[in-house]
Amino acid sequence: MTARSRPRGFAMRHLSVYPGLTTYAVPRPDGNYSTDRNGNPKFTRVTLEPEGFPAPHRPSGLTDRQWAFATNSPRRWQSAVTTFGARAEDIAAELARNGCIILECDFRDARVVLPPRGWAPHPDLQAARQEHSDQRACRRAAQGDEARRLTVELAPHPTARPLVAILGAQRDGAFRDHVIKVAQDFLNDEAMTGAGDVAPWAAVRWLKRGAKSDYERDQESLAEGGQGAVYGGVHKYTRIPVALKQLRYGDEDSVHRMGREIFIGHLYGEHPNVMPVLDSDPDRRWFVMPLASGSAASHAERLRRETGALRDLVTAVCEGLRGPHADDRIHRDIKPANVLLLNGKWVVADWGLGRQPRGETSVPRRTQTGTGFGSEGFAAPEVSSGNPHNVAATADIYSIGRLIAAILTGERPAQNLPLLPSHGPWRAVVAEATQHKPTDRPQDVNEFLRLLEDIP
Repeated sequence: MTARSRPRGFAMRHLSVYPGLTTYAVPRPDGNYSTDRNGNPKFTRVTLEPEGFPAPHRPSGLTDRQWAFATNSPRRWQSAVTTFGARAEDIAAELARNGCIILECDFRDARVVLPPRGWAPHPDLQAARQEHSDQRACRRAAQGDEARRLTVELAPHPTARPLVAILGAQRDGAFRDHVIKVAQDFLNDEAMTGAGDVAPWAAVRWLKRGAKSDYERDQESLAEGGQGAVYGGVHKYTRIPVALKQLRYGDEDSVHRMGREIFIGHLYGEHPNVMPVLDSDPDRRWFVMPLASGSAASHAERLRRETGALRDLVTAVCEGLRGPHADDRIHRDIKPANVLLLNGKWVVADWGLGRQPRGETSVPRRTQTGTGFGSEGFAAPEVSSGNPHNVAATADIYSIGRLIAAILTGERPAQNLPLLPSHGPWRAVVAEATQHKPTDRPQDVNEFLRLLEDIP
C-alpha cells in the first residue's frame, strides 16, 4: 500500500482531547485560513486524526454491520448515537486512532467542542480495504487448493466422509480453516486412519471447538434436573444428532459440578459403557454428548419383559464403573434416569455428583441435592446422611441394587427403607447389594457380577 499522506492543515497538538489523536486546523476551500486583526489564523472547524499515521485497521469488538456503518460514508453524530448508544464516543475515538475515520469537531473559544459533529471515512481506508481484499482472495485460493487436496487424500477412508462433505460444501472462512486442520490431523494419525468402524458421532468430537454456535438446539428440553436441562439438537455442519446439557443456574457450585461431569466424560468417554462428552464450553456452562435413545426409566417395561435385558443393563453399568472405581472415583448418583441407551449399548451418564479420588475432593455441599446427598431413594445410607466424601465403591453397588428394584417393582425406593422384588432370582441380588452396612455388601463390581451368574 502507498505511504499514507499527512493531513492538510496545521497541527495543534496542545489541543488534543483524546489520547493518541492530534487536532488539525481545517483550511478554507481555497486552502487558506482567515485571520484575525493581529494576523493570527482563525477557524471554526478542526479534525482529529491519529498520531503516527497508522495503516487503517478494524478495531476488535465491532460487528460487520457496525463496521459498515462506521466506514461506508460520512456520518452525523446523532446517527452514531442511535447506532452505538452510550458507547458512541469511545467507539468513534477508537476508530479514529486506528486510522479508519476522521472526526470532525467545532472549535470555539480556543477549545475543541465535544461531542464531535460527526466523521468521514479516512481517504486511506479504501486502499487498506483493497489490500485486505487482495490478501483474503489469496488466502481463499490457498484454502481451496488445500481443501481439494485433502478431499482426495481422505476419499479412501470411509470414516472421514463427514470431513469430505464439509470441505466440499463449506465456504471460505474460519470454520473451513478449522476443518482443514482437523483433516490434516486425521491423516497424520495412524490410529484414526487405520480405524475400522467408528461411533456415529465421532466427527462431532473431531470438530469440537467450544463454540455453542456450532449446534442447533430444540426449544423444548428432553429432561431437567437439579443442575441443568438437556436438549436435543444437531451439529450444524455434519447434521449429526446430539444432546446439549446446559446449566440452569450459573452459581459457582453448579459450574463446578458441570466441570466435573465434563472432565469424567472426556477421561472415560472412550469406554463403550460411559457417556462421552463431545464438546464443551471453556467456562463449563454447557456440553454436548451423543443423543441417547432413552433411559433405563423409559425402557423399564421392556427390561422387565425381555429375558436377559436387565442383566445386560446391570453388567454394562458395572463395566462402566470399573475404570472410575479403579481410580478411586465414585459416581454416587446411579439411578434409572442416569443410565442411557446409546447406539444399542447402556452407558453410565451424569457424573456431576461424582466423587474425585481422595485428596482431590472439594467442598462437600457441592454434592448436596434436596435434603441429603445424591438422589433420594437411590443413594446409599452413608451417602445420603453420612460423609459423602468418605465412601467407597460399595455406595455405587447399593445404588445398582436400588436401580434393579425400582425397575422390577415399578416403584421409586424410599430412602433407607427396603425395596425388594417380590420373587425370582433378582431378589437375593438386590438384598445383598442393599445391605445397610457397606461392609456387608459386595465390595467391588467383580464381586457383585458374581451374584449374577444364575440370572437368566
